Amino acid sequence: MGFNKTLSRILTIGTFYAALTACSTQPTVESDLPEEEYFRQAQEALENDLPTTAAEQLKELETRYPFGDYIERARLDLIYAHYQAEDYISAHATADRFIKNYPDNDALDYAYYMRGLSTYKAAETFLGRYLNLNPADRDTTEFDKSFNEFADFLRRFPESQYAPDAKARMIYLRNMIAEHEVAIAHYYFKRKAPLSALRRGQEVVQSYPSTPAVEEALAVTVQAFMDLELYDDAQKNLAVLKQNFPNSEFVDDQGKFIPFELPRSADPDLLYWVSLGLID
Repeated sequence: MGFNKTLSRILTIGTFYAALTACSTQPTVESDLPEEEYFRQAQEALENDLPTTAAEQLKELETRYPFGDYIERARLDLIYAHYQAEDYISAHATADRFIKNYPDNDALDYAYYMRGLSTYKAAETFLGRYLNLNPADRDTTEFDKSFNEFADFLRRFPESQYAPDAKARMIYLRNMIAEHEVAIAHYYFKRKAPLSALRRGQEVVQSYPSTPAVEEALAVTVQAFMDLELYDDAQKNLAVLKQNFPNSEFVDDQGKFIPFELPRSADPDLLYWVSLGLID
């Protein structure tokens, strides 16, 4: 009888300690902070140049308080936090969602501007961060997209405080895209494809007439027509070149066209074609 009581007591104590141990090993459930505390911590992280931490706090706020008082401000700040963290894809996606969800927000111009800027930075760093390539030697699809997004922003918010910066970036993008077209034209000359080179030169003349690359683009059309043995067309384009650029580096002292010498240093790097596979 005494043995049974002792065994029962041991089992009871064992059960108690087992339960206590089980409780101590259970994962701690983090309690929700007040909405304003998540927002405060995110602002503090941004002030301390910790954008990844700020993004985490803002996403916590978004998850726990999707209909709270701070949600619009948090989602707007999340665009900036992603951008500062160089997560340009997430910044673009967050800006896109904000535009769709809050079409009447007072800071909508900022969301449109950041959408274009995120595309711009993502394209700029895609190869340039790791490879020492001239921007003109890269694919311009994302730059075209950024240009169009900035243009959309300026159409909607021409008086925005971000408009001057967007305009400056659009000028740079336009110049770079035109330079890229000329670089590709030289690639086609090297490949003995003057018709393809001609199309590139004409594209710059027609679509980017105010860019610095237009002088060389006109020279491209002259060279291409000469290679195609269309000499009348070559003369017409040479006349346009001399009229618009009387001191052109592509015309000698006697007014004669100076043919291109190949290979040129401006030819796109082979890595561009291999990595992007965009040969027409």
